[in-house]
Amino acid sequence: MKFIIRIILIGVICYFTANLLPWWSIAIVAATVSFLLPGNGFNVWLSGFLGVGLLWMAMAWKVDTESASIMSQKILELFPIKELGLLVITTGAIGGTVGAFSALTGSLFRKLFMKKKKKSYYN
Repeated sequence: MKFIIRIILIGVICYFTANLLPWWSIAIVAATVSFLLPGNGFNVWLSGFLGVGLLWMAMAWKVDTESASIMSQKILELFPIKELGLLVITTGAIGGTVGAFSALTGSLFRKLFMKKKKKSYYN
């Protein structure tokens, strides 16, 4: 359940901060959400990837449809990508990678403040 909540929080907060702050604010948001909602390594990494990646894919698709593919066609000329769908997926993968490693950083930063349990002879 925390996994889904973490994905939704990262996506929603990143959406609203993207209009006010630079693009790298997604890293701060993903790290903060993962710091506040703990999880294991891969779980946190995947939630950061999906939260930011899906958001960036949706925003790339939205910009493409609103601009009648004018900007997308210019970007396709610069890169060796032939299809628009692949461009949207690549955009999502780049944003998702930033979100994934930022979320993992926030989770690992939280573990710095956690006390380790002492080993007991009875456990």
